[in-house]
Amino acid sequence: MSDRLEIVIARHAGFCMGVRRALNLCLDAANSSTSPKPVSTLGPLIHNRQVLQTLKQKEVTAIGDGAAPGEVGTAVIRAHGISPAKLNETRRFSKKIIDATCPHVRKVQEIVRKYSARGYKCIIIGDPGHAEVEGVMSYAGEAGVVVTTPQDVANMGPVGKAVVVAQTTQNKMLFQDLSSQIRARCGECKIFDTICRATQERQEEAVQLARQVDAMIVVGGYNSANTCRLAQICADTGTPVFHVENEDELPVEKILDFHRIGITAGGSTPNWMIRRITGKLRNSEEERNRPLASRFRRLLTVPIRTNAFLGGGAACMTYAAFALLGLPWGPLALCMALAFCFIVSQHLLHQYTKLKAMQLNEPELGKFFETHARPLLLLATATAALSIGLSLMLGTAPFILILLGTAGGLLYCMPKRFKPIFAGLDRGRQLTGSKEFFVALAWATTTVLVPFLSVDLPGKRIAPLAVFALFVALLAFYRTLLTDMRDVEGDQLVGRETIAVAFGRRASARILLLIAPIQFVLLLGSALIGWISGVGYVMLLVPCYYMLINRLYLHNKLPGGESGEALTDAGFYLAGLLALSALVF
Repeated sequence: MSDRLEIVIARHAGFCMGVRRALNLCLDAANSSTSPKPVSTLGPLIHNRQVLQTLKQKEVTAIGDGAAPGEVGTAVIRAHGISPAKLNETRRFSKKIIDATCPHVRKVQEIVRKYSARGYKCIIIGDPGHAEVEGVMSYAGEAGVVVTTPQDVANMGPVGKAVVVAQTTQNKMLFQDLSSQIRARCGECKIFDTICRATQERQEEAVQLARQVDAMIVVGGYNSANTCRLAQICADTGTPVFHVENEDELPVEKILDFHRIGITAGGSTPNWMIRRITGKLRNSEEERNRPLASRFRRLLTVPIRTNAFLGGGAACMTYAAFALLGLPWGPLALCMALAFCFIVSQHLLHQYTKLKAMQLNEPELGKFFETHARPLLLLATATAALSIGLSLMLGTAPFILILLGTAGGLLYCMPKRFKPIFAGLDRGRQLTGSKEFFVALAWATTTVLVPFLSVDLPGKRIAPLAVFALFVALLAFYRTLLTDMRDVEGDQLVGRETIAVAFGRRASARILLLIAPIQFVLLLGSALIGWISGVGYVMLLVPCYYMLINRLYLHNKLPGGESGEALTDAGFYLAGLLALSALVF
């Protein structure tokens, strides 16, 4: 048997719909200029310390009972819901109320309200003291009772007529067992299985996964009922279970004694926390069992984190442009150097605008940027200056394009503290897709348009230029969208507006899947009708490569950190190598 660690991540791990909806509503209020401030939640919004700490940095705090009138600008009702009395009290001390009660919880409240008014005893199978259960109980009044064990049912005594509901995150088997016992004690009994479907799927999947692996890791808050329940039902299968809140709590040496590890997470656990867990496990396993691979990964660290590897990819795409467009080779070296410098400088500058999100999504990369802030800023400045100097050597048109591109990049990355001066700019960069559009434009301009304008070639045609510029723009757009999908929850928490944040993971995945087929058809069609050289046929392998990357990503097989980024950016190098091989052979 191979010593290589196999990690299987549950499909439904991470934020559930109710938590995601509540977080979105809260963040919208925090980021909106029209929502009264301060923004406060009625109790902790979700049971995850890391997310709550980030919300606190955005000046979103949790409040308890006894708030003074006018103390809160916008009050957010968390997904667990609240009682009608608490709602009335909230109206007294807040200017605006946002109800983020989970729709599934609202359904339970309505069932209890309806049947308690008809004289039914309302029996809630759930955890006494849990916020959701207390909220539901308030709709039953004196007719409500909470049961958790068979003994609780036995203590009830005979009941004339009753309605039975479940806490939405309750264990399915426990609900079925207790509801059967309750039915036997009632003259009339109406049973509503109100366990959230997502919770059921999560629990069923966790059980199946626990039976197929050597050990399970359950990620989530220790005070999260649904996470603790997941850990318990996994443990009931007999599989060793490790319940952790973050990567620092992982007993790595114990876990690495197992070969196949399953990972699931509670409904209040963000995906970036799951990625941190898997990243630490994979890196630790690599260091222990595959030292050569570990050394290779460490060698990638500096070129990946400084964007030098990505800059090399831009240089390769520039070479491919010369080959595909049939341009004279004279200014090739200058154009490749310019593309390297410009892409390195612009991506370094952009990364400083997402430092807070980076610290959540990739803490090691965030720490690297903080530790080496001055050298990296110096590198960004030097490469920007070099790209401008190189463009001047290539001619007036390239110089103007690169100068405008550098100025636009600097303005786009302008810190928000200068918002009063650049108010229009700030509104522009908040437009959905603006970042993806400008990155795609920068790549197409630098690697295709600049070389095209740098040569004196009689009868230059626009069609080949447009085809390959669009191909490169789509490639850059793909890379940006893939990164944004991976980082969507961290971006959302710090208020970064990306396509992945605006459209959601599913819609973004559909866009991602369309890009490589579009590129394939674009290259093939253009080569067939003679718009581009025969190199276009060989270049068809590039969209095929990204179809493979899509498959790895969608099946959670794409590595995180430097390895995953290197694999994604390798497509740029592949384009250059394919262009070279087509000309040589």
